[in-house]
Amino acid sequence: MSDDMAANLARLFGRTVAAIPAGLAQGAAIIQQSMVDTDAYAGMSGATRASSLAYVATAENPNGDEPEKAYNAAAGKLQGFAGHAGKPYLTDAPGPGPGAAMIVATVPTDYIQDLELEGAGEKAFVGDAVAQDAPQAFDAVVQALRGVWR
Repeated sequence: MSDDMAANLARLFGRTVAAIPAGLAQGAAIIQQSMVDTDAYAGMSGATRASSLAYVATAENPNGDEPEKAYNAAAGKLQGFAGHAGKPYLTDAPGPGPGAAMIVATVPTDYIQDLELEGAGEKAFVGDAVAQDAPQAFDAVVQALRGVWR
């Protein structure tokens, strides 16, 4: 392989890797919208909808600013709310390995696990949104890469 070809391939690889987070961000937005729009649960305080979040995590920045903003949204809705004992809850998500990126879907409340698991998942929506929208999220990444490969 010539030095020019190797340099061109290295540039293409770099541009490809750089385009992936933008495609993942578009995919995360699709998933997050489904989480917000769900009718799987009725909601009481508005905290779950207000704090439903899908974002891009990288090894270098596994949590970013988005989870804290979502936590603050939940805290604002739950402050003074007496309809249930739920609280905002923030934990760091484990990031992907070096050089990788992924979409994280979450709701920073201490009762999201109950919504997802109780009653055999009758009110589950996070996993459902991810499963339903994964093909569209993947397509968003492909579309971002097409711009690089043309």
